[in-house]
Amino acid sequence: MVELLPPAAAEKLRLLRQRREDRHRLVPEFEQIREASMARVAAEHALKRLVSHPQDGGFNLGPDDRRVIEAQRTLDKATDEFKHLQELQEVRSEAFQAASGALVTVEDFLRHGMPGNCQIAAEIEVEPPKLLKGEGPLDGAARFQRRGREIKAAIHTIRSSCFPKSYCRQRMREQVEPLVRRGEVSVSRLVEIDGEIEWPMQRVRSELYGEQRQAAFGEVPDAVALVAWMFKDALIAALDREIDAEADDAASLSHEERQRREAEAQGDLLAVERDECALVWQAQAQGLPCEFRADCSPLAILGLRLITVPRATELPPSSAERAGFNLIGGRR
Repeated sequence: MVELLPPAAAEKLRLLRQRREDRHRLVPEFEQIREASMARVAAEHALKRLVSHPQDGGFNLGPDDRRVIEAQRTLDKATDEFKHLQELQEVRSEAFQAASGALVTVEDFLRHGMPGNCQIAAEIEVEPPKLLKGEGPLDGAARFQRRGREIKAAIHTIRSSCFPKSYCRQRMREQVEPLVRRGEVSVSRLVEIDGEIEWPMQRVRSELYGEQRQAAFGEVPDAVALVAWMFKDALIAALDREIDAEADDAASLSHEERQRREAEAQGDLLAVERDECALVWQAQAQGLPCEFRADCSPLAILGLRLITVPRATELPPSSAERAGFNLIGGRR
């Protein structure tokens, strides 16, 4: 995977992996914590034996006895060591998880997340943005994180916006018309051969529970389609009233408008994340405790840019004709 990336991006990926490994090595091992726990328990038993009654197998020594004082000191030291290792494991495990999150995101993107019609074009050298007065790399990165959260909130608002009334009415009519056609009742058999009226039917699926779970299928009258056929105009008028009550044209967006706005917001978000990542790289180079967010764009972390390539219109070459790798969709 590294060899398929441009040089600077490959180096960044190596640094991410190395940082994760460094954080992992600092986490106390389970065996070390287990030994500390056993030492604490042994110290507790030793002290208890010194102060307990002879009938319980102890020596019944007083708290001022030198041996009791020494045993208590040993227990305190073992307890402090065990507690220290537990706290160290918790803190360093969190640091390891933080360093792993961005790497997992990047590697998953390179393996599976790249769009099939895109390829990596080139590296983008992003200079760390200018910091505000009295602001360090950590403060600057936090400021861009806040800006990123604001843009994500705006994207959520765009995606959650309703559609215009006119569009909803058009779509409603497009959905009612098939119901009307499906709900038509035929009396031909009744008129011609004194047969049964042909009501609109729909197929339903049921599940039977017994020793084995089974599926059953059947047909029932399609009441919704029948109502649509009988009362088409009344149904459309009622649905128009419901749309009027639910819709909010002032806050609505068409498909085209929401796509345009979201594309612009996604572009702004990527630009902000590029600045944030540039500051994170700077902070890490200075030895500051700073990690990339796990939900940050891999393109921002590695400093890459994607371009859309035309889809092939001819058959791909055979395996014998392929030469080298092309990083499109993470495949050969």
